Amino acid sequence: GSALMTVLSIKLAGGTGPQAAAASPMFGHIISALGLIGAGVIIKEQFALHGITSAAILWSTGAIGMIVGTGYYLTAFAAAIFIVLGVLLLNRIASALEKQSNIYVYVISTEERAAIIIEIKKIIVELGIQFISSRLKKSRDGCEIEIAVTTSQNKNKAFIERVMQIPDVKEIAS
Repeated sequence: GSALMTVLSIKLAGGTGPQAAAASPMFGHIISALGLIGAGVIIKEQFALHGITSAAILWSTGAIGMIVGTGYYLTAFAAAIFIVLGVLLLNRIASALEKQSNIYVYVISTEERAAIIIEIKKIIVELGIQFISSRLKKSRDGCEIEIAVTTSQNKNKAFIERVMQIPDVKEIAS
């Protein structure tokens, strides 16, 4: 798309090369549009942002298209290789950081159902969280379940979200 818009801007400027492309204001419009699309990809969820990598890849792909549109094919190829290698490297770094685990202790307040502990342990298994221990304590308002696990920050967040979806769970504290 951006390659086509770049070629079109060169044609509209009446030129046949990079000089005509530099004179065209179409580049600014392409860059603004890519930024807007990228902003739409980014989602803010509680305390985390998602989609930043996707937005950066969209913007980079558009930039490569603009480079192709101006006729600099070797530069576009080199940029594409550089971007792919960069994304792969950053993905490996993110995976290594994900493996770093912490110990989390949750206190889950529920209604009268002590059987909720079975549902919670099922979530732990599904998420691949390492279970350490659990303790069930009956209170006058229901039950308190204390669970200790070892997990990553992302799985911790997913665990809390899934537990809060269980009927009769009133509160979870960690």
